[in-house]
Amino acid sequence: MNEKQFERPGQPGTEISVLDTVNLLLRKWYWLALAGLLLGLGVYLIVTFLVTPTYESRVSFYVYNTSDSASHSGTVNNNDLQAAESLATTYSKILGSNSVLDAILSDLGTQALTRKELAEMVEASVIKDTQLLEVVVTSTDAAFACDVARSFAKVAPTEIVRITKAGGVEVVDRPELPTEKASPRTVFDTAVGVMVGLLVAAVVIIVRTLSDTTIYLPEDVTNRVGVTVLGQIPEIASPDGGYTYWTLEKGGVIRDEIAQTEARQRQ
Repeated sequence: MNEKQFERPGQPGTEISVLDTVNLLLRKWYWLALAGLLLGLGVYLIVTFLVTPTYESRVSFYVYNTSDSASHSGTVNNNDLQAAESLATTYSKILGSNSVLDAILSDLGTQALTRKELAEMVEASVIKDTQLLEVVVTSTDAAFACDVARSFAKVAPTEIVRITKAGGVEVVDRPELPTEKASPRTVFDTAVGVMVGLLVAAVVIIVRTLSDTTIYLPEDVTNRVGVTVLGQIPEIASPDGGYTYWTLEKGGVIRDEIAQTEARQRQ
């Protein structure tokens, strides 16, 4: 029995400490590194060569409750603010309505884009705890995303007033041509792939170790079946590194089959 083959961090059916787990993973660091490297490389290749990059262009609107956005005294009271915040939620739904989308398509003057495709490109939302609306247009073409956002800036104020007959919106930030892709985030995605690879490898190593029922040490026999080991068969290596076959003869003598064969050949 080879006592140097393996150091079990715990016995089957027993708990192992955090320190035992850390030591186990440190001994298997090369598997962790390999798994992290391979999965990270795989994610990098996928997002670089198989995923089409997308770009985002944004336009934001300020929502007001009254036509002049203020009371006659030149101030805005809390009721106006609360009403404007409520209107912002309604306006965000209107911006995704068919009538607004049709108006955007008409302004763009394109026949290659359907209403459904345009709706999938656009996301309108209320910026939390504000009276601001934001429309985000996502496309694989940066210039086209900017054109659609500009159409929203042009068409939305008129359409919202036409539909609601109350309040209105003013453009805060006008769209700009995006210069950086919104997705995929190559560095971030690759880092996530590396971390997932490390985690998966660590789980596999721990599970395989805990489920291993092989007898490596005399203590394994004692702890598992409750009997004392009286003796061990030593590990005897062949001088030339090859396989060695041993036989048990009368009197308990163990002989090397290879050595006996060579002796008979010399005779």
